[in-house]
Amino acid sequence: MKYKYIPLFFVIFSCGGGGSSSALITNIEPPTNSYQAISCQNYDGPTDKIIWLDDFTDIDYADNWTAIIGNGAEYGIPGWGNNERQYYTSSLQNSSVINGCLRITPLNESLNGFNYTSAKLVTENKVDFTQPGKITVRFRSPEGVGMWPAIWMMPLESVYGGWPASGEIDLVEIRGDNMQEILSTIHYGSDPSNHIYQGGSYLLSQSNNLNENFHEMEFTWEENSMKFLLDNQFTVFEITSNQLGFDENYPFNEIFYLIINVAVGGNFVGNYIINNDLCYLSEADTCPDKKRLLIDWIKYETL
Repeated sequence: MKYKYIPLFFVIFSCGGGGSSSALITNIEPPTNSYQAISCQNYDGPTDKIIWLDDFTDIDYADNWTAIIGNGAEYGIPGWGNNERQYYTSSLQNSSVINGCLRITPLNESLNGFNYTSAKLVTENKVDFTQPGKITVRFRSPEGVGMWPAIWMMPLESVYGGWPASGEIDLVEIRGDNMQEILSTIHYGSDPSNHIYQGGSYLLSQSNNLNENFHEMEFTWEENSMKFLLDNQFTVFEITSNQLGFDENYPFNEIFYLIINVAVGGNFVGNYIINNDLCYLSEADTCPDKKRLLIDWIKYETL
């Protein structure tokens, strides 16, 4: 079996805004995976409008992705503001590329006072996104009570103030105990006490669920509108700036960056977690793909 791995950077922020440090992961032996990993497709669609493409083959991934470390306390938001239960790491056991797929693997692993580990990867300060454009992600979800996979975006600069005033765009959110429902949501509001969110969901058939099959989320982003389309046919959510009631300070025309993660527990999924639905650390090298978030490719293109 052939393996390709992301040489990720990690960043640790100290409390109180005391600065940051980063280091390149080097001299780490790849895990000796013996499970039958799914092989992902190379992107083979049109390329004439592509601005950026990551199909997780032979690109220098350190140019694209940073691994976030911790549980949010490092940023002043323990549990990432959602009562999440995992500690994010830069370990290859939590995020690696095998057979052309990015795999994010949440684990039953005790680390730094937390009972679970996972990965959160961001393109912040490496790959930027803005309108007009289209972002498409081909993915397959993990299944398990307490898992919370997400593909989403945050603003590069807090132009209109801290969260949620400068916006948040959630392309994909999934509850691990419901493999038929996918959600897309936007967040905004003047401050956390006035947080507003709007979104939609789509229910797939059991035979075409999010864990058994790969799916594509297409986010079409224009100056005053957003549309989330699943598998090129199912509209999950669409909205315009007029419908949102913005006359000024519309946050969704700024520059954003992409985030991919799998949380464990948290307000969105409830804090009931079935430990056996996640792989244990001792099983990390043989954890089946049904318990991992798989990303086949991501493309960003002009309209």
